[in-house]
Amino acid sequence: MLRELLIGLFLGTFTGLTPGIHVNTLAGMESSFYLLFAMGLTHTFLDAFPSTFLGVPDEGTALGVLPAHRLVLAGKGLEVLRIALLSSLLAVVFVIPFLPLYSRLVVLYSPTTGKVGVLFLLAFLLLSGRDKAPQVILVIALSGVLGWTVLNQMNLKEPFYHLFTGLFGIPVIIASLQGKGTFPEQDKSPHVEWKPLIAFSIAGTVLGMVSSILPAFTASIGATIATLFSRDERSFLAAVYSTNTSNFLFGIINYSMTGRTRNGIAVALSRSGTKPPEVTVILLSAILVGSIAVLLGSALPKPYLGLIKAINYRLLNATVVLFLLCLSLYFDGLYGLWVLLTGAAIGYLTQELGVRRTNCMAVLMIPILIR
Repeated sequence: MLRELLIGLFLGTFTGLTPGIHVNTLAGMESSFYLLFAMGLTHTFLDAFPSTFLGVPDEGTALGVLPAHRLVLAGKGLEVLRIALLSSLLAVVFVIPFLPLYSRLVVLYSPTTGKVGVLFLLAFLLLSGRDKAPQVILVIALSGVLGWTVLNQMNLKEPFYHLFTGLFGIPVIIASLQGKGTFPEQDKSPHVEWKPLIAFSIAGTVLGMVSSILPAFTASIGATIATLFSRDERSFLAAVYSTNTSNFLFGIINYSMTGRTRNGIAVALSRSGTKPPEVTVILLSAILVGSIAVLLGSALPKPYLGLIKAINYRLLNATVVLFLLCLSLYFDGLYGLWVLLTGAAIGYLTQELGVRRTNCMAVLMIPILIR
């Protein structure tokens, strides 16, 4: 068990730190519950590295890219990583007291409940952007059509890779290519305020809990709700990263309780017929893996930033874009590349129109509503 958890930690570190490589890419391997679980959980702790410094998000952290980038430009990149690591660990801890409530809620799910939640979110996006209503409606419509086409009309291996890398990753990297080509100096002594970190980690844990019950209510959509309550970038990021980790852990617990699959690891476990252990064992494993992931993540920023600084930043970003395009071709050929480039065009248009990137989450909302 311990050996498998450690191997999973190593693999999750690889997928978390490597831009464009999602844990679901390796989830199909035949392996034990503990290896796959540790890999998936570790990934939620460390995927903040590429999404912060290179602008390449996973589905769960897509909404945190621009706030993270603003802090990086202000020299607060290490603070972003600290927030990500601590809020993820807090989410693991806060899952425990919410477990009795979760065991009652998880049996109440129905498809109608999911659609009502999505309607609420869509209304929120429209109301919050009413000062630029035509632009917001355009972005929502374009994102929704793209999402419906990809998820209902195309049989792709990695549809979410193309969609989220295109909508949220490529435009940010392209914008950085237009800059000076130098990486800003980062503050070596990050300071984190614990009171808002704990408060918004609790909020993120609750949002992750809800998103693990409703199949279309993803971690990113859950994080969208956090914008109702977040006061600044730091609070929002704490909610985003804790939602991401909570969503994964509750998703595994959901699979253990009901057999429903709410993330790629749970799908892999279901396909292989692997039975999860008792919930208590899952939680103990999560605390062990999460604690080691925080220690590991705390030791990585210096070499990670050293590597970034050793290479021309503009050249590095251009190389990352090329790598992401090649990955798209590798996963799904020209169809995948078409989806990624279309998403990138919509994401870039969102920047040019000056509307919030959260409107691109219609890529998931619209397909749910018209399913």
